Amino acid sequence: MIVDAHLHLLKAANFDKLLWEKNEFEPPSDTPIEAILNWFKKVGVVKAVIMGQDMTRIWNSTCGEDYILEIYKKFNNIFVPLASIEPIDKMGRFNKETLKYLEFAVKSGFKGILLTPPYGQYHSNDRRVYPIYEFAQENNLVVQFHHGAAWGPPILGQLKYTNIFELNDVIVDFPELKIVVEHLAFPWSEQLMSLMASTINLYSDLALLYDQPNLTTWRLIMAKEYKVIDRIMYGSDYWAGNDTTFTEFGKQMKNWISFLKEGVNTIAEKIGWSKLESNEIEGILYKNASKLYNL
Repeated sequence: MIVDAHLHLLKAANFDKLLWEKNEFEPPSDTPIEAILNWFKKVGVVKAVIMGQDMTRIWNSTCGEDYILEIYKKFNNIFVPLASIEPIDKMGRFNKETLKYLEFAVKSGFKGILLTPPYGQYHSNDRRVYPIYEFAQENNLVVQFHHGAAWGPPILGQLKYTNIFELNDVIVDFPELKIVVEHLAFPWSEQLMSLMASTINLYSDLALLYDQPNLTTWRLIMAKEYKVIDRIMYGSDYWAGNDTTFTEFGKQMKNWISFLKEGVNTIAEKIGWSKLESNEIEGILYKNASKLYNL
């Protein structure tokens, strides 16, 4: 049994094609939901946390919140939806419309919020963003952050907005807030784990790290040493980093899951590191996400 804690669904119509092509990126295609469900069956994924990705302020694009709601309504036994927002508008003010949307999202069954500071170019401890955290804490919503290396041209995803220790202010000011930091905050994974060790409400996922098997094995052993391995989750981060023709994604998922089940311990044993216990591997694959989202 597998829970995918990080998966994007999108509609091509919600992307600024000219902006993407100007920066030599090919805009993604529509997500083929039936193909994804077929892949899930093949690799054993029973639940998936789905989200768009609001990048309106700088990228003039979203993945399509309407599509997230549409798919959740159709397959609410499989998908756990997060609402993607940008709390700062194009004029640099708090975007009040986000709170109205979040009220709608909660009523619609959404379980969390996705924030991407480097793509929206704001700091996570910016007091203008605090109304979002207040709302999330009051409504028991998970807040997921992209708080690591940013994909895309530097001008559109600036690393100065990814300082992991800015989250310390958020953790202090909102002690009950449930937080996920994507990608183990790569490349600042140990800094993230130092924060995770101080609060039981901070989780992370392994999305986009499977193609670095030695480094990712070390990160997982480090999480074990920091005693935070019980808050690390498997995530595919579909579509990012994947074949946009959708032909290879199922095979990639199978390889990633096999790496977590067997490859990590093979590498650890060869190097002489301590290995992961079976319950720790099960935690990464489904138990930790199930605990966070009450699945």
